[in-house]
Amino acid sequence: MSDIKKYKAAVEAIENEDLKPGSPEYAIACIVRAWLDYRPEDAAERVLAEGKSVADCYKYTRQHAKAIHDTQGGSCVGVSADTMLEWILEYYGYTKDEAQTLIEGGLMMAVYQAMARSWTPYGMETEKAQPDAGGKQKTRTATFDADLEDLL
Repeated sequence: MSDIKKYKAAVEAIENEDLKPGSPEYAIACIVRAWLDYRPEDAAERVLAEGKSVADCYKYTRQHAKAIHDTQGGSCVGVSADTMLEWILEYYGYTKDEAQTLIEGGLMMAVYQAMARSWTPYGMETEKAQPDAGGKQKTRTATFDADLEDLL
């Protein structure tokens, strides 16, 4: 199977899990998708591996969190984003060192960028569909175009 076909199959596999938006599983699916877009040649193969799913990845990360919870005896667990990403990558077969190298090499930034693209700040106007015409209506969007040195 070509790399493009593997990529498309991996995207389809994630989408076919039918995860509920807003759920922790869906959040992990978004992270896995960002990883897939960042490193498709490696990620697609791992996502498509026998027995791997986003739902099971969530269970894997919960087991790690439960272990921390049980040792601390608290009512909640807080871990950093890079630790969570490390657990996700471990589920998909990376060693801790390989995961850290990938995270520090740009994957964390790719995940943050993907998350940023999915949010629209409150009050910011975006393109809205016109229901009666079926087209797109352009609205003003807030933009800022300046050189950083001009501001200093």
